[in-house]
Amino acid sequence: MESSGFNIKVFLEVWEVSPEETFKTFNNWISESSEETLIDVADYSHVHEGPITLLVGHEANYCIDQTDSRLGLLYSRKRLNGTPGAQLQTLFRSALEACLRLEREEKLQGRVRFRGNQFLLIANDRLNTPNSEKSLDALRPELETVLGTIFDRAEFSIGRDPDGKKRLALSVSTAEDCDVGTLLGRLNA
Repeated sequence: MESSGFNIKVFLEVWEVSPEETFKTFNNWISESSEETLIDVADYSHVHEGPITLLVGHEANYCIDQTDSRLGLLYSRKRLNGTPGAQLQTLFRSALEACLRLEREEKLQGRVRFRGNQFLLIANDRLNTPNSEKSLDALRPELETVLGTIFDRAEFSIGRDPDGKKRLALSVSTAEDCDVGTLLGRLNA
């Protein structure tokens, strides 16, 4: 399956951080980043059930997002290279690294914790990855391989939002309670 990009949302369990603190944290990432080009931060905290704070980059965007009343980090990768399996590994790795970075941020310590058992995977390419069972079936083998690695072979489920007017959105969940650092360690092993 050829696709030009994916989003992944990692849901938050604890978020006791103001939009102002998030803005300052993301703004610091711009000057601290040497691995990617980060450009600007925008405050959207006035938007109901949408983005709160957005960090824009060339390769990816990072957003604390509250769409559908579900708070999390929405990582949006603009371009992914390689096989679908390699693309998914890169996507999960980058999103988990960002989550871990927020959890370990000195000024936010103890006020941020991500759930390691629920994700939302969204395809950004309606032409090559329409919201259909066929797209899910094409993506499933590579996605199950990546999920099998990060969940350490624990059972998981993948559900698709059937609304054909929306992008392909896959809800991933497992009963295993795991932190994002452990998931990232498994993916990097």
